[in-house]
Formats: sequence, C-alpha cells, structure tokens
Amino acid sequence: MKAKFILIVFMFALGTASQMRAQRQAALPADTEAPLLTLDDAVSLALSNNRLVKNSALEAQKFDFRVSTARSRRLPQFQFAMLGGELLHSFDYTFDPGAFGTYANVGPIPGKTTKIRNPAQFTTYATGSIDQPLTQQYKIGLGIKETELGRQIAREDVRAEREKIAAELRTAYFELVATQSGVEAAREVVATLEEAQRLTTRYISEKTVLRGDALDVDARLAKARYELATAQNGIATQQEHLNQVLGRDLATPFRVDPMSEEDTNDLTLAAARDRASKNRPELRQAYLKEKQAEYDRRLAKAEYIPDLSLSVRYQGLDNVSVLPANVATAGFYLSWEPFDWGRRRNNVAEKAKVVEQARNGTQETETQIAVEVGSKYRKWQEASLLLKSARIGHEAASEQFRVTTNKYREQAALIKDVLQSQAQSTETEFQYQQALSSYWSALADLGRAMGDE
Repeated sequence: MKAKFILIVFMFALGTASQMRAQRQAALPADTEAPLLTLDDAVSLALSNNRLVKNSALEAQKFDFRVSTARSRRLPQFQFAMLGGELLHSFDYTFDPGAFGTYANVGPIPGKTTKIRNPAQFTTYATGSIDQPLTQQYKIGLGIKETELGRQIAREDVRAEREKIAAELRTAYFELVATQSGVEAAREVVATLEEAQRLTTRYISEKTVLRGDALDVDARLAKARYELATAQNGIATQQEHLNQVLGRDLATPFRVDPMSEEDTNDLTLAAARDRASKNRPELRQAYLKEKQAEYDRRLAKAEYIPDLSLSVRYQGLDNVSVLPANVATAGFYLSWEPFDWGRRRNNVAEKAKVVEQARNGTQETETQIAVEVGSKYRKWQEASLLLKSARIGHEAASEQFRVTTNKYREQAALIKDVLQSQAQSTETEFQYQQALSSYWSALADLGRAMGDE
C-alpha cells in the first residue's frame, strides 16, 4: 500500500507541476519571451552582418580598383620632373675662330678665340614627357586579364566564406535546439520532483511513507537540478557563440525554433558529387588559377616584344648660356633589350612549369572534393540511421513507461520500476533530440561540401 501511495504522490505531483507551469506561463506577458529566431532568419543575418564575410567582400572589392589601375596603363602616361640647385662648378666654353663658319664680306665667326663663362649659380632643369604605349598594349591587355582573374578568385573566396559561415551557423543552431530541448525537459523533471518532494515531506511527518523513499526523491531532485544548471550554462554559451556568428551583441536574447523530423531527401552520392563539381568555390578557384598561370606565362613571353611608344618630350634649362633654354621633340620612342643572356627564356620556362603545377592542383582539388563529399554523404546516412534508432528507442521507452505504470496500478510492478522507466523515457527523449541535431548538422555539412550556402 505504501508503494502504491508513492506512485499516487508521484503522479499527482506530475499533474500538479504541469498545471503550475501552465499557470506561470499564462501569467507571463508576451513581451517577456525572447523573440523567435528561425533558421532562415539566422542564416540571412549571418550572411549580412558577419564580420568575416564583410572583410571577405571588402577584399574582393579591392580588386575593382586594381582592375581600373591596370586598364589605365592603356592611356597616355604623363611624366614631369624638375631639378633646382646650385651648380658645383662653372660652365666654360671656348670657341675657335670660324667655329660657326666663314662667310663672304663677313669673315670667320667668331673672328677670334672667344671664351664664354657661366658662373656657378642657381639653375633649374625641367623635363616632361607624354608617352602613348603602342606595342605595349598587348602586354597591358594580358595584365588586365590576369587582374580580372584575380578578382574572380577573390569573389570565390567570398562565396567560400559565406558557405563556411552558413554551415557553422546551422551547426550551432541545431546544437542550440537540442540544448534548448534538454533545458525544457530538465525544467519539467525538476518541477515534478520538487512537487513530489513537497508531498513526500508532508507525508513523512504523517508517517505514511518510508524515509528511504523520501531520500530517493531527494537524490533524484538534486541530480535533476545539477543537470538543469549544466544545460542552462551550456545554452548561454551557445547563444553567445551564435550571436557572435550573427555579428551582433552577445547579450541579444532569442530563442530557436524546434526542428522537425528528418528530411525525406532522396539525394544520391553521384548527384551530390555532381553538385559539388559545379558549385564548390575551391574548384572554381583552381580553374581560375590555372588560367591565371597561363596568362602569366604569356606575359613572360611577351617580354620579347620591343616597347614602342608615341612620345612627346620637353627639356628646359635655366641660367645656362649657350645651351638652348627649351627643347621639345615629338616622335617614336623605342626601348628594347636585344641581349638578356637567357633571362627571358628561363622566365618563360619557369612560368610553363607553374601552369603545369596549376593543372595538377586542379585535378587534386577535384579528387579531394569528391572524397570529402563521399565522407559527408556517408556520415549523413549514418546520422539518418541513428535518428531512426533513437526515435524507435524513445517510442519504446515511452511505451514501457506507460505499460509499467498500468502494471503498478494492478500491483504487478514496483514503484522503483515506475521511476526507472520514467527516467529511461526522459533519457531516450534527450538522445532523440541529440540524434535529430546530429542529423541536421550532418546534412548541413553535406550541403557545405556540395557548395550550398
């Protein structure tokens, strides 16, 4: 009869605790609840506000200026320089008779030896030039193409960072959902055991229950409070981490949306690898780097072409006699190095090896991505099987608790069997939530391996 009375106390406590929790929740104003943060909203916030994503986007934007700089080299180049200072020594000129010719009725010019002296004084020397590249246009075009490829590579870095942050956020979100479910379950257990403890203490004074049964309830309550505190600390840490990924204040309150059952996705391994080959930023970068290496080789080969420019040049000299003060010329400017002792040939050969390395890198990247997708796909399948096992285990434990409770009502089971089955049901509920979180995390990892945001 005492054991049956304990079960009645326990079931009454369970119902009373549930009723008290419902009353407390109904009494709370709606604005005291933390706002709901759905998974889609969290991903959108992270991709908009995450600092690492912003820095990656800024790095890609820097290439816009580099491309504009490369294109500006096609236009005329203006140069101006001026030197002003004191001469270190004088300029002396000696002209022999007839240095400038001998003319009829005039005679030689000059008629005698003439010396002209320019004292050491302050003077200025100015030069200016306008050069329009001609043959260099080919090399400039190659440089522009190479810079544009660098910009595309930087944009793929942005995509890779976005995928990384999205996958990290989904994993953190799923872990938080599992922890939040654990906290809610722990609160229910604590509330139930607190009510059971209150009633047990009351009936001990009336000597209607044994002291050992009361100690059993106390022990279970102490353990439940410890598990609740641990879960609450864990959820606080996870919320701070999620706020960090979202790029907002760590103390921003929110609650997560419970996850549904497993996704009925019929994705095959071959389809997953095909999506990865089309979407992965790393593979696109490998192709772009291969093209970039080829342009670099062509640039090295273009060094054989002489530099020919349409040029206008000016020279000005002040405070120096005899020499012309202003000289301007217009024409073509040619610059070429006919003998380089094999330097350009060796440079082209080196760039050819770089192209070969880039091709090998592309093939290696393709293989690595295929292996990664296969690994993530198999882990997702394993998580799916674990989820089914956990769900069946939880259903079995819940049914066992119901059956044990009915048996006890018919005096075919002990109170300790009821408490044990109830604890087993709670444990399998936690395991199911963990398996559900692991399933969605594995699916998120597979999505990242396939190049999904």
